Amino acid sequence: MRYGLKDRVVFITGASSGIGRACAIEYHRAGSRVVATARSFDKLEALASQLGGDRIVPVVMDVTDPVEREIALRTTRERFGPVDVLVNNAGWASFGTVLRMPDEHFERMLAINFTAPVALIQAVLPEMLERGSGQIVNISSVVGSQAIPRMTTYSAAKAALTALSTGLRMELKGTGVDVLLVAPGSTNTSFFEAAGTVDAKAERLSQASYSPERVARAVVRSSRRRRREITLTLEGKLITVIRRASHRLADAIMYRVAKSTMPELER
Repeated sequence: MRYGLKDRVVFITGASSGIGRACAIEYHRAGSRVVATARSFDKLEALASQLGGDRIVPVVMDVTDPVEREIALRTTRERFGPVDVLVNNAGWASFGTVLRMPDEHFERMLAINFTAPVALIQAVLPEMLERGSGQIVNISSVVGSQAIPRMTTYSAAKAALTALSTGLRMELKGTGVDVLLVAPGSTNTSFFEAAGTVDAKAERLSQASYSPERVARAVVRSSRRRRREITLTLEGKLITVIRRASHRLADAIMYRVAKSTMPELER
């Protein structure tokens, strides 16, 4: 059976730009009531103004702050009711080798890409289970399945989110709560400009042709169809297939990709 999105309460993290913003627009277009969260109120307010009406609420929230998470969820319940669809989209990366990665960069990647999604899942899941209905949508990455040099720690954080999604799906079997995993490849967003740079920088990666709007349409389509896992971009699908056939070949390809797209910074 399909999952109807009309009047569903959709809580999205990292909704001020990129994939999160595009998801807010697509879920709103599908008739959902959207809570768009991020740290930038001006961008959220602009999004709410663009969409108009009473089915969009902008809420300022640092996804790593427990108090702000609690306030955002309380605001959601007071305005719309309990969360029907949680979209864990917020993400952050730092470009650099494991050897040179500062502790604070790794801790931030882990907090944003894994710890915060777990905390939000734990916060909304009891109500979903009580209703026997709900969806958890985790936006991971192709590199969560196939690591890439100079993004190794980011790959590890996304791999943790990928494993979480798989295990949680099995834990929730038969409860009516879906767990969806979406793995985009390189997407044309401000993600790469906002990333940290330790000993490498993104060049061609930041010029990706895959748009956040295409990702968002795939997310909402998967939400309706209750698809467990989807991998986006042709390159992402290819490397996934190649890895199944040969880990050695997949590693060699990603090594070459890293060398060409993430050159070492001059020191």
